[in-house]
Amino acid sequence: MAIVASPSVAVELPGSGPGPARTDAADTLALPARLRATGTEPFWGADIDGTVLTYSTPDFPAGAKITVARRAGPDFVEFAGTLDGKPLTLRIAAGPCSDGMSDRVYPYAVTREIGPDIERGCARGR
Repeated sequence: MAIVASPSVAVELPGSGPGPARTDAADTLALPARLRATGTEPFWGADIDGTVLTYSTPDFPAGAKITVARRAGPDFVEFAGTLDGKPLTLRIAAGPCSDGMSDRVYPYAVTREIGPDIERGCARGR
């Protein structure tokens, strides 16, 4: 499967949806400015740097860069954009998280959604 990024699109996320959105930074999960999220079986990766997310797979290691919007809740942060014409959302929550393949413990758990496809993974600062 090839990954083709659609033109970068910033997505405005309304305050509705799972969990209330917060605007007060003191009430939200504190994350590093740059993150690396990974998932296994199937393997995928996402590098987040501000409003740019680079999504990669073993078939597309260079990745596709998309613009994302950030939405924060009391115990999560979501990054959302469009990848290959489908909505992509990464929801990051405080861990601990195991990738199931190593002894490494990550500080954040990730839920990755691309269209109807939902996978779990882990994240750390980079």
